[in-house]
Parts: sequence; structure tokens; C-alpha cells
Amino acid sequence: MLTEEVLVQKFISVATERCSKLGELLQYCHVELVNSYWGCPSKLIQHFAVFSPNLLFASVNDYKDLLRGTARDLGISDAICMNATRIIRDPASTLKKRNPILWLELHYVSVPTRKCN
Repeated sequence: MLTEEVLVQKFISVATERCSKLGELLQYCHVELVNSYWGCPSKLIQHFAVFSPNLLFASVNDYKDLLRGTARDLGISDAICMNATRIIRDPASTLKKRNPILWLELHYVSVPTRKCN
């Protein structure tokens, strides 16, 4: 069975092969495989979450059909795009207490960086 990290890397590499522009955008995003259980009896449902900074959210969101198709080809139910900057700035969010590692990774994604020439 493939681990979550391997599936995420495979998702990124397949998406990059399909569209090089999307691959460039995903360099500045955090991609995570989310496991959830639904129904009675509980059934595992997996989807990819692509957390992007506010400046790139619209660009990444334009490729959501390609991301969803890539996820389905890998046997994962869906792929969603989320704005990392909005999540960490939300005063009602409890993410810092529930998942501090993800909260720090979203901070890292949201900080604007400048490419060196």
C-alpha cells in the first residue's frame, strides 16, 4: 500500500507532466492527502487538498478540473483548492490547536517569497 507522502508526490508529478504551468504553481503550494470517514458503516474517503497562498489562489483554482482528473486517475475521490492565507487569518479557526504542524506549514506557504535571479 502506498503511503500518503508517496501519493502526494505522485499526484504532483502527474499534474506537472500534464501541465507544466500547474507544476510551477504547485511549487508554492502545500498538497496534503486528507482521509475522512463517511456513512454507516464507515467508508474511507480520500481527497487531495491543495493549499495555495492568496496571490496564487485564483491561478491554481483555474486548474481544478485538471487536479480532480489527476486525483481520480490515482484512485482518490477528489481534489480541492483552499486559500491558505484565509485559513490562517481566520480568527474563528481552531486549526492552530487541532493541527499545529499544518498551521505552521500554511504559514510557510502564505509568506510571500521572491525568486532569486
